[in-house]
Amino acid sequence: MLIKIRDSDEPGSILGAIFNFFPADSDLKWNILIGLEAALAVLVSSYLAIAFGIPEAGLASIALASAAIVPRVNQIQRLNRDRIWELGYGGWTANSKSIVSGTTLFIAMVIAYTILASLTDRSVLVEHFRFIVGPEVYDNPQLSPERFSHGMTFMVTNFFVLIVFFILAFVYRGLGTSLALGWNAGVWSVSIVLMVKSGMAASESSAVLPFIAIAALSPHIILEGMAYLSGSLAAIFLSRGITLYKMSDPRLLQVVNAVSVLVFVSVGLVVLAALVEDQWAPFILRLL
Repeated sequence: MLIKIRDSDEPGSILGAIFNFFPADSDLKWNILIGLEAALAVLVSSYLAIAFGIPEAGLASIALASAAIVPRVNQIQRLNRDRIWELGYGGWTANSKSIVSGTTLFIAMVIAYTILASLTDRSVLVEHFRFIVGPEVYDNPQLSPERFSHGMTFMVTNFFVLIVFFILAFVYRGLGTSLALGWNAGVWSVSIVLMVKSGMAASESSAVLPFIAIAALSPHIILEGMAYLSGSLAAIFLSRGITLYKMSDPRLLQVVNAVSVLVFVSVGLVVLAALVEDQWAPFILRLL
């Protein structure tokens, strides 16, 4: 089924076309390939944005990288539909596979932006990503337990972000979901690298700081990414369902049930991410 969908779809970029040449006869292989494609899309998009001298090159790179993975997000959605309607998969199984694939894209983009930011001088990084360098990062740039001891406050903000991405995915479908993945990957990666760079300059334990930061922050970042992805997929399913099926069509009820489950999952993940951010991150950062 993967080969059939991939052969019938426009890859959307030369990167996608190249990766389509590699065989993907299992979910694992396909997830690895789309992850590599997403990471490469970040690196290429960032290089082009900087090389062309685009103002706010970081913002341009997020937009370009997000656009590059839209076809893969659309394929994830279509695979979900085919698993349910053609192969008879249960909704939970099909949705879980879709979330894994989407999370793979997100993690790959996080890794790519982290590598890119780590290899870039801090002043240059601030110049290109000035749109995310607010006072909390610029004036107080170091990692500290107190910075992340407000999980319940962050939860309210994250619910607002979830609603925003739900609306974007409902209106723009694959593009809205891709923006949710690309935006969070870029913003989180660059913000954390900036804080780590500042901390390494001021701390005697600079050698272990990057590893402490990864251990402290990656759990809630991944949970937030999964939450926004689940909410975005729910929005796409709802957007498609209400335009494809009549109110009397029993398939619409199945779509609504699937959307309800995904919304419940996304809300639960936001709450869990806030708890992890409030408890786990400060606990690990106190080891510094």
